[in-house]
Amino acid sequence: MRKLYVYLIFALLSSQLFCQNIPFKLEKSEEFKDDVKKSNIVLTETNESGNTLIVRSYNDNGLSNYSGFYIEHIDSNLKIQKTLDFEMKHPNYQKNNIVLGIYSVKNEVKIIEFYYDLNDKSYVCQANIITDDFLISKKELFRISKEKMKETGTISLEKEFFNRTKGNWTNDNSGEIKSENDISKNSSFFEFSWEGKSEISKNQKGSDIVMTVNGNKSAFAIAIDYNSENKEFVKLYLFDNQLNKKIDTDFNREIKDKNHNLENIQVSPDGRAISLLAKSYLEIQKEKKEGGKYLFEITKITAESQKSQFIDTHENFVGSLKSIFHNNEIICLGFYSDIKDYKFKGICYYKLDSNSLTILQSKYNLFTEQFMVDKYGEDKDKALKFLTFKKIFFSVNNDLFFNAQEEYLTSDTNNRTYFNYDDIVAAKLDSEGNLLWARNINKRQAIPSYEDESFISYTSLVNENFSYFFINTGEKIKKIKNDRIEFGQIRKNKSNLNVIRISMDGDFDYKEILDDENSSVTYMVSKGGIINNSAIFLGRKGTKKQLLKINL
Repeated sequence: MRKLYVYLIFALLSSQLFCQNIPFKLEKSEEFKDDVKKSNIVLTETNESGNTLIVRSYNDNGLSNYSGFYIEHIDSNLKIQKTLDFEMKHPNYQKNNIVLGIYSVKNEVKIIEFYYDLNDKSYVCQANIITDDFLISKKELFRISKEKMKETGTISLEKEFFNRTKGNWTNDNSGEIKSENDISKNSSFFEFSWEGKSEISKNQKGSDIVMTVNGNKSAFAIAIDYNSENKEFVKLYLFDNQLNKKIDTDFNREIKDKNHNLENIQVSPDGRAISLLAKSYLEIQKEKKEGGKYLFEITKITAESQKSQFIDTHENFVGSLKSIFHNNEIICLGFYSDIKDYKFKGICYYKLDSNSLTILQSKYNLFTEQFMVDKYGEDKDKALKFLTFKKIFFSVNNDLFFNAQEEYLTSDTNNRTYFNYDDIVAAKLDSEGNLLWARNINKRQAIPSYEDESFISYTSLVNENFSYFFINTGEKIKKIKNDRIEFGQIRKNKSNLNVIRISMDGDFDYKEILDDENSSVTYMVSKGGIINNSAIFLGRKGTKKQLLKINL
């Protein structure tokens, strides 16, 4: 009854009465300028002295076309103590260099990159090591000759390099493996249909190279997904945080009779194993009468062995799964649907023993009635599509918090492409995978593909069982039908910073943190850094920049 009463109050009051007493403290740095106009935060850490390390990536895609990183030490007052401009310079024979990942451990920043060596005709992975005193060294991690690679497939490094020149790199540590022709990312039909997937020819299969670091930063993995006509072939490496190689192995599947699409990789907390999640379209699955005609396959890879486990979705349709190690388990999460209506109806949850890969739990949670009212009001025929997992958190008692966002591309009559970042889906599950609550935050944001999307979308964190979302909005929160509210579009140079809070019981409120009239810059809310119970954002307007720290 208490939840119902709170919800009725929420639904009936005007938007001005939603604002609750959300405690926070704001800290701003002095305004500053540097040699590049555009940059974004890709790493934030604290050291034992209480100072903060901030790494910002930049990319000048003008005539000079240079890229690199600002590595900055910030004191407790957000004052920059020292800065290194680390430009990613290469001699002419080292081509198409891309950065795979950045992490910091034991007062060293390690930047892992990949490039093609024209002289040696080899693909090279290299670590750039930068100490606390800004001393720089390099270490080659591995090298693959062009001839050796041709035996199994190819990678589109040149295309990846070209795509990188269009924007700033973000240090995505999700472990998600994509291919350049992954239709399912932009079409719900292809996510749920065997027929759609089988129409993708082998020649369309793309390639990708991904790096991910485990939560305690004891190890990182690199996966090279080759473009191959007759097999699924992945080269896998595992390194400890001191750059010692622990695993150098291959994973392959013949695809004459099945299609095998990689989803993501993760590294175990002990730094000794890699999990590889894939979606397999077995020929025998085509005979299924109900549900998706595929299985998910999770493989655990160590230096000594590889073992796999299939996950059957039974009568349900699951577009994709996100895997994560937790304690001695592997958790896989996704959204499931009915083929007839092409819209998500709930959250699926699988728990596996991380050693034996035995399936311990398998749950399909329908969205709650509260979520359906949040999302649709009385318009239950509206579709919920294109959900992308953003963050997963665990509480001390092993409750699981996660959030996702509706992300998709559209185009107008002039063939201009737009990035759309719409509703936020947030949920809490207990340690057995039971859904405790789910909420939908109505949001409509879109931006032309040629503009910087850093100012829209959001950054999230969990603090003491409360979920927080930092977003930019317009002047007023929009009242939409059925007594609901919607956070609307923003203009880059005129937007207000807000925080949305969801309580441990699933009730939510929001508060404006900063009005644009009280700030000389606009903050890049999708590129925030999280340190303990604080969020750090970089603001920008023209060449002027400023750091903002929000303490909860």
